[in-house]
Formats: sequence, C-alpha cells, structure tokens
Amino acid sequence: MAFKLPKTKGDIFGINEELSEWGRPVFEKNLDKGIIAEANNDGTTFVNKNASEKEKEDSIAHENKHHDQMKQGKLYYDDNKVIWKRDTKTGARVYMRDQGNIVDVATNKAEPEGGNFEWEDEARAAE
Repeated sequence: MAFKLPKTKGDIFGINEELSEWGRPVFEKNLDKGIIAEANNDGTTFVNKNASEKEKEDSIAHENKHHDQMKQGKLYYDDNKVIWKRDTKTGARVYMRDQGNIVDVATNKAEPEGGNFEWEDEARAAE
C-alpha cells in the first residue's frame, strides 16, 4: 500500500513549483519592503509571497537572467559587493553595497539597488 502525502513537496519545502525550473527552485517567503525577488548564488530564487502572480512571473524572468549572468562568470554578488565583467575584453568592475545603494569603487558614484547598471539593463530586457 502506497503512502500519500497530504501536501506536495513544494508545499512542504516552500517551493513554488509553477515558477521553478530544473536547477532553479523558487522559494516563496517574506522579503523586505519593495523587493519582489532575489537571485541567489546557489541557483535558488526567493520571491515575495505577497506579490501578485504577474509580479512573480516577471520577476522570475528578471532573476533568471541574473542566474545566467552568474553562470557565464559575468556577475557575482554577495551582501557586501557586486562584481560585473561585461565580456572577455573588458576588466571587471567592483561595486560596494552601502545601505541600499550600489557604489562604483572606481568613480564613487552611487545608485540605488536595482538602478541603472549594465547587469540590470540586461535583466530588465528579459522581463
């Protein structure tokens, strides 16, 4: 006799199975105000469980582009910095995170997180 779970694996682990794809699970959770989704270095994506389905779908397309950029070695980020390397012909640019802003180390120019940066422009085009 087979045992049937009353919930799906997605329900148990908090995974949105409709938005997930192989190797890129999408976890629904509470995120900070104004944040709909976050791409993580380990291939997972967090999506704000309070966002609309349309916002979630658009955000996952955007975050999947960031996953592609990370896989290609163009983008790396952690809690303190962002490193962007547009292509093999240009050097890497280093940016520091500072209280919700991204600061270009070379120019000291700051813009808000998600602002006018090349990696964001590429990701916005994927939405």
